[in-house]
Amino acid sequence: MSGAREVVEKAVFAIEPLIAEMLDYGYTNNDVSLGRLMLGEKELQVQLVVTSNPDEFLISDEED
Repeated sequence: MSGAREVVEKAVFAIEPLIAEMLDYGYTNNDVSLGRLMLGEKELQVQLVVTSNPDEFLISDEED
């Protein structure tokens, strides 16, 4: 997956504008494509999603 780290690094610069747009327009969630990766012949799209809807929250081992 060459380029995966480069694609994910875009999230650092995308997160604050994504949240600002969400708050400015009253969106429940907002998302942006960070880029595409190739896994063999399969194309993947890496996305950054921000949501304020608890029903859409992902369960994470990182959270308490």
